[in-house]
Amino acid sequence: MNQAQNTQVNWPQYRVIEVENTLGAKALKPGDPREALAAATKKADAAVEQLSVEFPAWMQGESDRLNKIRLEITQEGYTAERLDQLFTCAHDIKGQAPTYGYPVAGIIGKLLADLIEKAPAGVQIPLPVIDQHVDTIRAIVRQNLKGDGNNQTNNIIEGLLVLDHTTLKKMTANASAAAAAE
Repeated sequence: MNQAQNTQVNWPQYRVIEVENTLGAKALKPGDPREALAAATKKADAAVEQLSVEFPAWMQGESDRLNKIRLEITQEGYTAERLDQLFTCAHDIKGQAPTYGYPVAGIIGKLLADLIEKAPAGVQIPLPVIDQHVDTIRAIVRQNLKGDGNNQTNNIIEGLLVLDHTTLKKMTANASAAAAAE
């Protein structure tokens, strides 16, 4: 039966339309599963390779989006919506950057997302701390620093980890002091 020959059955309260099952044509054929896996992997690798020329532009777009949100916070102030947008963008970079070949930018996106997520409610993350994360991601993308990084990028990541830890500690202490004062 082809699609033009669909059958219809009409019941008083229902109408059933039977459509040809085409899944069999898409399923793996009998044989060595390793060959099927190798063929599927080769096909996926070719697709990724074809798309990879777009990766720098996509990362630049994410970097620009992150910078735009940061500038809005800097110029117009914190709002819950802007902070949520900053978190979402950092989280997107965390997930997408490694696929695009920028795993170090992904790590820094994760650090920023974690910082936003762990910040005590009602306490603003100091803008210079946000700037450090955003500027680092932008530099990585601008300089097209792909791959797992080097000693310099590892030092930057370690520095941001220390900065985040120190910032969270101060923010938590300030939130506790403010709560105790009330």
